Amino acid sequence: GDAAPAEETAPAEKAADVKGDAGELVLFDGKTLGNWQTTQFGGEGDVFVDEEGNLELGFGAVITGVNWKGGVPATSNYEISLEAMKLDGNDFFLALTFPVKDSHATFVVGGWGGGVVGISSVDDLNASENETMNIEGFEKDVWHKIRVRVTDNKLQAWIGEDQKVDLELEGRKISLLPGDIELSVPIGIAAYQTRARYRNIIWRNLDSAE
Repeated sequence: GDAAPAEETAPAEKAADVKGDAGELVLFDGKTLGNWQTTQFGGEGDVFVDEEGNLELGFGAVITGVNWKGGVPATSNYEISLEAMKLDGNDFFLALTFPVKDSHATFVVGGWGGGVVGISSVDDLNASENETMNIEGFEKDVWHKIRVRVTDNKLQAWIGEDQKVDLELEGRKISLLPGDIELSVPIGIAAYQTRARYRNIIWRNLDSAE
């Protein structure tokens, strides 16, 4: 077989469709938690890298997750993308917390009984209450590609090719829900009483043309 490690071959293959590879950072290598630490929510489930190289969160009493203990490359003009799979449970299988300038927000996928998608919080309204809310159905054992983009003017999010959030930031207050999710800063991945898997967690700095 080919002895070259995957990390060295991957950027070349992707160069055609990704602008500015220098701005791309792999946040999870599929082997170890690296800079991710188990978030101390209390009653959290197991956090581990499974045999297929996915980051897996087990059932917790309430929320289980990881947060990034490294520095963040930027607080605006970047994208975070990952793939997420719900294994079991009936609430959000992904709450992705990320910086928005001098604050943070969370993209909730499958919350409030399994269907709500949106940003918490906008003008102190959570994802089930503000205009970013969508209702979706999420089957188990399916990979969903999630992408969040933060620029100086907008907060945007996609699931697969479907844009779910297109929020103009001017005049809006972006913040985290008070409480446990505040432990997820500066970058966090969490699930609520739900087992989930994640892979291909990538940060990409945007150049000014994007």
